[in-house]
Amino acid sequence: MPKTIKHTAADKTLTLNELGAFVQDALRSGADGTERVQANITFGGKLKDITVALTSPETAEQDAPGFVPEG
Repeated sequence: MPKTIKHTAADKTLTLNELGAFVQDALRSGADGTERVQANITFGGKLKDITVALTSPETAEQDAPGFVPEG
C-alpha cells in the first residue's frame, strides 16, 4: 500500500512556504521526484491542498512490466 503525503492550506489557499514544506516532506519520505501530484484547487485556480502517493522501491519494481520474481 502506498504512503500518502498530503498538505492542506492553513488558510484558504496554500502559500509558497507551504508548498515548499510539502516538497521537502515528500522527498524526505522517499519520493524520487517522478511521482504524479494531485491537487484540489479553488474556483479561481489557487491550491487548497496537495497530495502525492509514494510507493516503496519493491512495490514499484513488482509493478514494472516484465517483472519476474526471484526464486
